[in-house]
Amino acid sequence: MTTEEKEHSPGNEAGERPNACRIYGRLIGGDTVAEADGVALARLLSINPGTPAVARENRRFMLRAARTLASEFGVRQFLDLGCAFPTEDSPNLHEVVAARPTETRVVYVDVEADAVTAWRDRLGDTEHVAAVRGAVQDPAAVLGNALVRDTLDFSQPVALVLTGVFPFVSDEDDPWGLLARFRDATAPGSYLILSHALTSEDWPEGAEEVLRLYREEIQPMFPRFERDVLRFFEGYELLEPGVVSTPAWRPDEEIPPEVVSFKRAVAGVGRKV
Repeated sequence: MTTEEKEHSPGNEAGERPNACRIYGRLIGGDTVAEADGVALARLLSINPGTPAVARENRRFMLRAARTLASEFGVRQFLDLGCAFPTEDSPNLHEVVAARPTETRVVYVDVEADAVTAWRDRLGDTEHVAAVRGAVQDPAAVLGNALVRDTLDFSQPVALVLTGVFPFVSDEDDPWGLLARFRDATAPGSYLILSHALTSEDWPEGAEEVLRLYREEIQPMFPRFERDVLRFFEGYELLEPGVVSTPAWRPDEEIPPEVVSFKRAVAGVGRKV
């Protein structure tokens, strides 16, 4: 485990530090916030009250994309990297793609031990769905995990799910290289579901304060320019409508033009060529 992972691990003595994974779980409607997170969460919402909407847009994109791949493209295997906590008031990925439960296989991966425990409690004895602890910064350990290998068949297409994960990976850790290692482990015809926060110049007022809060009290964030997000899709052919504002990716209902044009975060789905 890297130093950064130790610092943000719930089992660490410094676990009093607010935890980004738990905070995200709360933003999307869960009840995962611990006492240590309360002050940071309150400050976050005071700086930018729209934060929960952005988090929920990210979550809804992931579910739409997974459902699309399962229903329209016949994808039956999903590797959700940085899955965070399960939700109670909305479907989880394995529930959205389970039209053919005997054929569908899902592995949830997160570096946070508490999140993995929550998934295992939620899943119980659900067949062909597993939760393992692992870090996106260590593809070899994730891909070599026995439970991952037993659940997924990497000779067949697998959809990699990385929604809101790489904004917490610095350039020094080469997130594009990490993605390439996961991509190269999958068969042709596999997919990538990815979303990413854009640089603060694309955010609403208060963005720099939000980034400072995360950097100093929670976990550093690294928003990127849209051109750098597009680099994650090297080796993939983008599905329509390409990389767009997160709520604008194949929405279930018509959305206002300003939502399409105002890009706080972008998302896309690609097919490995």
